[in-house]
Amino acid sequence: MNPEIFSAISRKAADLYLKIKGYREHLHQHPELSYKEFETMAFVSERLTELGIPHETKVGGTGVVGIIRNDLHSKEATCVALRADLDALPIQEENEVTYRSKRPGIMHACGHDFHTATLLGVAEILMSIKDELPQPVKLIFQPGEEQNPGGATLMIADGVLENPKVSHLFALHVFPDLMAGELGLKGGLYMASCDEIHLTINGIGGHGAVPAKCVNPLSIAAEIILSTQEVLTIEKPHDVPQVISFGRMEAYGSTNVIPSSAILKGTFRTMDEAWRKKAHDLMAENFEKLAAKYGGSIDIDISIGYPFLHNDEGVTNKAKALFQLNFGEENVIDLPLRMTSEDFAFYSQIAPVCFYRVGVADPTKEINYGVHHPKFDVDPSALIVAMKSFASCVFIKV
Repeated sequence: MNPEIFSAISRKAADLYLKIKGYREHLHQHPELSYKEFETMAFVSERLTELGIPHETKVGGTGVVGIIRNDLHSKEATCVALRADLDALPIQEENEVTYRSKRPGIMHACGHDFHTATLLGVAEILMSIKDELPQPVKLIFQPGEEQNPGGATLMIADGVLENPKVSHLFALHVFPDLMAGELGLKGGLYMASCDEIHLTINGIGGHGAVPAKCVNPLSIAAEIILSTQEVLTIEKPHDVPQVISFGRMEAYGSTNVIPSSAILKGTFRTMDEAWRKKAHDLMAENFEKLAAKYGGSIDIDISIGYPFLHNDEGVTNKAKALFQLNFGEENVIDLPLRMTSEDFAFYSQIAPVCFYRVGVADPTKEINYGVHHPKFDVDPSALIVAMKSFASCVFIKV
């Protein structure tokens, strides 16, 4: 990458900081849940219109797709894509800040406001150096990252990777495990697939003093929770990571009332598609066996979620080298595998991608809360590094 171009990107990012910080705070105050990002879509569209960037709205429902070309780019050329997500989470914010969410029970607790603001800043940076762009740049503002089926699937179905065809994609994500100013990457397998387990356990309710006349669905649920990990571990290939967790159980009995049914919900995550399918079958078999053991029955719904995320090694290594050159080797961190999931993984099954992390922890704070926490927040100075790194990605040759 030409050092003069990076200098121009850096100057523009610094000039835009307060503006983009304001965008992030506006978005933080007006969060919208997955697939309901109507105001966010309009906000993004208005900003792109101000920049003179042609774009479409309502892609994948509430997504926005813009394209930046210069006079040398053929309309038939391939392009590089940058993706940001739009949706917030059903969380009641506990931060006491001027930009606190104005919508009860909804919060940008995963940094998607940061991502969207960053990409709007990058759009303005790239327009300022449009004649230097080596290829067209597609700007993808995507809905519904937080909820099945994943907004990526809807945008892909609407042709977001075509016209012009996307040759490779980049996405960034806030990371409170790193300090503001740091960037993190990992080539190859990085994040897990994610499936939801929804079980309704049917028993026979009755008086707690006469359990022999009942089929207690809580007993079945308890054995499912305790045994599923063991059942899967016995069959699992030794080198395949996996997580099975149950996080919700509902059963409306009482101290002396055995309920007739119980609901159990959990998540299954792994990094191998063959094992993923086999594990689903093993779990269903075990669930049914345990229900029958107690004389009950079970309704099973394993909702297929996001696939594993694979960062293309070639693209990621080039991004790492570029980041080390421009931000210093000490600020570019090698990341371990994560069992969290991301619907950007759907793009990684189709085209080469690099999904990287932007440190947002504030070194002046004793506690930096993790994503999905009601007190999650970012050091806003991280927006500058985010804009500079994201904009520079379009100059990586693949």
